[in-house]
Amino acid sequence: SSGINAEYGGGHNIKIEQSFSTNGVAGCVWRSAVVLAQYLAANSHIVKDKSILELGAGTGLLGIACHRLGGNVISTDHETAINSTIRNLELNHISKDHCCSFNWGSNLEEFKTNIEKFTPDVLLGADIVYVKDTFHLLLKTLIDFSSKYHCPVYLACKIRYEKDEDFLKETEQFFTIEQIDHTFDPEIKIYKLLFI
Repeated sequence: SSGINAEYGGGHNIKIEQSFSTNGVAGCVWRSAVVLAQYLAANSHIVKDKSILELGAGTGLLGIACHRLGGNVISTDHETAINSTIRNLELNHISKDHCCSFNWGSNLEEFKTNIEKFTPDVLLGADIVYVKDTFHLLLKTLIDFSSKYHCPVYLACKIRYEKDEDFLKETEQFFTIEQIDHTFDPEIKIYKLLFI
């Protein structure tokens, strides 16, 4: 277990506890989360006073940064990974009501949150495009939320393999995709998706 104490999200200090041995990939801060948090801090109008749904939250860094930027955030992850998110929300004095388990591909009726009448204005995901076996579940989830709530999706990822590019090509059947220019890290791509 290791911790980081860094400044992301508009000059706000965020404490993160990491533990790969306990939580696997969900227990580590990935560069895409840092870059997307930096981008959103520089463009805070995207999240300020908005309801934000974070998919694949892992350590929760991105959601915590958005919370600090004035967003009403629900951070989600698989039920086996959500403990890392909960722990880091607590470290940053954010109620665990801003977190819930949600498995990609589940029906929207299974999305249960303690925040009354939560409807997302924005969906976020950082480094969630990496396991090919989950791509169809992730795409279903993006389509379900975007089509019902008419909300944009911001994805940040490092394109490592051809399969990652294939996911983006498949996504183009349902979304317009804009690659966003930024100067934070050239290896990390940020995409804005709008449901067609």
